[in-house]
Amino acid sequence: MLIPDELAQRIVDTAQGLIHRNVNIMNREGIIIGTAQVQRRGTFHKGARDVIALGRAVEINEGQTGLYPGSRPGVNLPLVLDDRIIGVIGVTGDPEEVRGTARLIKMITELFLERELLQNLALQRLKNTESLVELLLGRNVGENLGRLRRAAKPLGFDLELPRCVAVADISGLLSGFVERYGSSELIQERSAEAVLQHLNGAALLSDQDAAVILNGRLLCLKALGPGDPTTASLDWLRELAASLVKWTGSRVPGGIGALGERLEDYAHSYGQAEYCLQRAGGSRPCRSIYERELAVGYVLREAVSGPAALVLRPLFQSLDATIRRKPALAETARTLLAHGQDSEAAAEALGVHRNTLAYRLARFREATGLDPLRRPDDALALRLAFAREAAGNG
Repeated sequence: MLIPDELAQRIVDTAQGLIHRNVNIMNREGIIIGTAQVQRRGTFHKGARDVIALGRAVEINEGQTGLYPGSRPGVNLPLVLDDRIIGVIGVTGDPEEVRGTARLIKMITELFLERELLQNLALQRLKNTESLVELLLGRNVGENLGRLRRAAKPLGFDLELPRCVAVADISGLLSGFVERYGSSELIQERSAEAVLQHLNGAALLSDQDAAVILNGRLLCLKALGPGDPTTASLDWLRELAASLVKWTGSRVPGGIGALGERLEDYAHSYGQAEYCLQRAGGSRPCRSIYERELAVGYVLREAVSGPAALVLRPLFQSLDATIRRKPALAETARTLLAHGQDSEAAAEALGVHRNTLAYRLARFREATGLDPLRRPDDALALRLAFAREAAGNG
């Protein structure tokens, strides 16, 4: 680790305020990069260069300054991080008087540098994870395999593991942090980091998961162990949401997509997670694409957004006209489908007699040629039409 000049000066200013003596920080070339004596910044310090060369403290007494160009009486100690000397810290004064102080300042400085290093590593890991997630959720995964491998390697991320994508809306949670601590960019960054640290601390994320926070959303590529993904994925999402609620008191809706066994599957799993999130809320804050209702709805929506829509276009146009002219008949058909073609349940839901329901369905059949109560294919065609309508409305 190289000590940035700005960081060195910040340490010096803090240390000098504590001991009221001049403190210098020198780099491995013996150049002063932090000092309260402005005229000495950027100059060579022979005592510091000897510390680097010898690997031990160098004390300079009043009568020895001639032997150490650029130096003044004081104690100079090596700054060690990960068993490597990365610089020198010196305290000006009679060595007998400042020796203990210099050792204390050295220890504090090394702790500060270690924390700075850990923060930088965490920040770099977060940036690497964001790049990896962006690549994995993109539509051109096959064209970016080289970049993916380079992004995954420093993270120890196994690209061969099956994963599902989860999306949670944590905008309310983050707003709570902003209300308490302020809306600065630093607060927002630290809030996002705090959420990820909490999830790691709660053992909800493993080394093989990739989690990032973007635009108030928590995106996670979750690696699942052996077992049934249909239950394991939703159980994990509920546990994650419950942990965040317990930690902050903020409700967190979320959605989770299907297990992707190939890299190309992740973008689809992400789309499914978003689909589920849009339908989360109330008594069901966490939704999974494996829920039958959502699975069917998603498949129908996808079917009418692809080439199949061309085949069914005449039917869709006919239904669109009927819905515009006779919305009550369309609502009757929707209700029947929602209740599994159970006419009694549909009539009860509509608040009408069974005969009234039968009359409306007869009129619907006359208008469209479809009989969803008696012909399964017609019921499926209607589901596709209504799925297309819902997709068109957002």
